[in-house]
Amino acid sequence: MELTNILDKNIIFPKSDYTNKDETLKNLAASFKKEHYIDDIDVFLNDVYNRENEGVTGIGNLLAIPHGKSKSVQKPGVAIATLNNKVEWESLDNDGAQIVFLIAIGIENSKDHLKLLSQIARKLGNDEINTKLLDAKRKEEIIQILTS
Repeated sequence: MELTNILDKNIIFPKSDYTNKDETLKNLAASFKKEHYIDDIDVFLNDVYNRENEGVTGIGNLLAIPHGKSKSVQKPGVAIATLNNKVEWESLDNDGAQIVFLIAIGIENSKDHLKLLSQIARKLGNDEINTKLLDAKRKEEIIQILTS
């Protein structure tokens, strides 16, 4: 599974005004439900929060990659939000998050899950790409940045 093949503009939200981690996760999960990636927001979020309790998903450089394998997932996806303001998020550098990639993966897709995490982390380990993402005003710009 390649990140570039599963990007969906219907679950990408540039310049979002979410003010905290919970609001960000709930809104991204709701977009998954609306677009038929998951069938139950509460079950999915519970699995994401269970994973959050195991260790930080903020990998530094204002990037968070929350995820959780869930039986609620109907098809794998990545919801993306870039935030107008940094929010508190447990992270390796203790600097919060402003770019959030929420991964929805079914329980049976653990290899896909690890592959997506790796692709996102590798792509966004680049300060220039992160700056471009934060500057992007349109969904199509975010897709272009991630696929180039």
